[in-house]
Amino acid sequence: MKRFSAMSMFLLVIGTAYSQTGTYWSPEQTIRMKNITAVRVSPDGKKVVYAVREAVMTEDRSEYINQLYVSDANTDNSVRLTKGDKNNSNPRWSPDGKWIAFISNRDGKNNIYLLPVNGGESERLTDVKTNVADFKWSPDGKAIAYTMSDAPSDAEEKNKKTKTDWYFMNEEYKQGRLYVIWISEKDISGKQKVLKLSNDNRHISGIDWSPDGKWIAYTHALSPGANDNAYSDIAMVNIASGEVKNVANTAGGESSPSFSPDGKSIAYLATNEEGIWAGKSYIKVIPAGGGQAVTLANTPNEPGELLGWSNNGQYLYTSEAYHTSTKLFRLGASGNGITEWNTGVKNMMSLVDLNESGSHFGFVMQNTSLTSDAYVSSTSSFSPVKISTINPEIASYPVPKTEVVKWKSFDGKEIEGLLTYPLNYEAGKKYPLILNIHGGPAGVFAETFIAGNIGQYPIAALAEKGIFVLRPNPRGSTGYGVEFRLSNQRDWGGADYKDLMAGVDYAISRGLADSTKMGVMGWSYGGFMSSWIVGHTKRFKAASIGAPVVDLVSQNMTDDIAGFASSYMKKQPWEDWNVYDTHSPLRFVQNVTTPILLQQGDADIRVPFSQGIMFYNALKRRGVPVRYLVLPRQPHGPTEPKMILKANQTNLDWMEHYLLGKDKGF
Repeated sequence: MKRFSAMSMFLLVIGTAYSQTGTYWSPEQTIRMKNITAVRVSPDGKKVVYAVREAVMTEDRSEYINQLYVSDANTDNSVRLTKGDKNNSNPRWSPDGKWIAFISNRDGKNNIYLLPVNGGESERLTDVKTNVADFKWSPDGKAIAYTMSDAPSDAEEKNKKTKTDWYFMNEEYKQGRLYVIWISEKDISGKQKVLKLSNDNRHISGIDWSPDGKWIAYTHALSPGANDNAYSDIAMVNIASGEVKNVANTAGGESSPSFSPDGKSIAYLATNEEGIWAGKSYIKVIPAGGGQAVTLANTPNEPGELLGWSNNGQYLYTSEAYHTSTKLFRLGASGNGITEWNTGVKNMMSLVDLNESGSHFGFVMQNTSLTSDAYVSSTSSFSPVKISTINPEIASYPVPKTEVVKWKSFDGKEIEGLLTYPLNYEAGKKYPLILNIHGGPAGVFAETFIAGNIGQYPIAALAEKGIFVLRPNPRGSTGYGVEFRLSNQRDWGGADYKDLMAGVDYAISRGLADSTKMGVMGWSYGGFMSSWIVGHTKRFKAASIGAPVVDLVSQNMTDDIAGFASSYMKKQPWEDWNVYDTHSPLRFVQNVTTPILLQQGDADIRVPFSQGIMFYNALKRRGVPVRYLVLPRQPHGPTEPKMILKANQTNLDWMEHYLLGKDKGF
């Protein structure tokens, strides 16, 4: 009865919010929707634990926290496992299914906790000075391997206090180290027995135990930096002796090691040895004892993620973007054979996780009009069972229609995208149109729930206000094969720009869009392209530009992914200044007249904050209407819900003002 009353009160609050605002999908309402961050099926396939994320926005807090739920794998009968105002995430089953380990910050740091499935209080297993990054149970369930970054030394702490904490760049790193902690064994001091297995000065992630529990395979890189991790290698270490063996080490990148059920082989994900960002990737299998790797059959888009082995060791499962959806494939471990596992699935799958026995998948499923929830399926065939209902209050809300659309670009190439209609669309009537451009450039717009609260652009809210939103996947996008994905090399703002404009013309030609009321918006590479567009056409009445790359030379020299721009331009800046200049939006700022809203986190190192400042200053000095929303503490994508809410609401207000004639809301 108490649970029913609480839910009734929650529904009443949501209903009241609608009656007060007169909207279903305002940014304020959607930011409070819940999301699933992990779905893990027990080894016997009978139960599933999942994590649900929600926003905490109080006077002194702005963060996301997760809580854990458990359900039978054949029905939605969820029971909440954790509570409180601290984060509880990344649940993993013990091999015997009697315990769930998870990471929680309830004691100030991210530690591993153990929770008995049949009832009882959770207990802290680790006591770390920094934060546990990831972990994995040993096959016998007696130990857990985990990774954790180095803590500041006593000398570093002292230097910080005395203001003598200077350092030489890229000469010392806080590396991720590998540890093993035993569940029931104590050391001589009576504390939990812990063994540090990292000897080399490398950053460790992506761990997997051998079935006999004697070895741990791991991904390692020069540093924690994004660029170094793109070129990571794989090794394995013997728990008893500390002996380290190299597994895979090429000029490309190797990651995600996974032991076969018999322990004789290790599968891993490899990028091509030329080191091309967004280039080819492969699933490879190598003998654990050493030998030649076998490259498995390739998939349409090249594998995006290695999920693991089948329980008989004959196959590997992979997941990847496919057009506006997701496909799972089963690859023959010997190097031959490929089968699409989720054939005919129309809904979008994400966060796919294969349980330790290889018998079941846990995943999130959704579509443009169906909110995301947790599902389970046997690996023998695709037979999804829904085991959660995390946002019941929105079941009756009308969702704006979204359809997959296709058009021909300037050279006849077919381009695909998603078109969201105004909520109360009337046939024959023309409406304002917003062109929304994804990041990457090797990103993709997929058929996710349009009122989801991921990202800075409130698609459903814009549609509810009476605006079309077109989200194209131009050349350079993932999900359409390697050739398509790399077809914008040395051509940023070229053919991809024409693909986007052809999509706008398509919407106009169908009699849907009012060509006098159009806006453009995008973040990261979408920010680059939006900045490019306003310097090359005056068709748009307003632009919202987030974290934009506007000067390719300074981007290349100051970001944290040194190989990125040079991979796309095929040259370093000093080898070809012209190609960097030619494709920099800043070089066309003299053409801009469109009113522009800029947005960026001031802690952004992926697209350094100075990129937005350069564009803002140039526009301001030229007298172009421009405002710059600065999001304190935020990295490349905002992480605090209040900041995400502010970005969403500001984008909505900006477009309402310029496309619908409403007063500015800020």
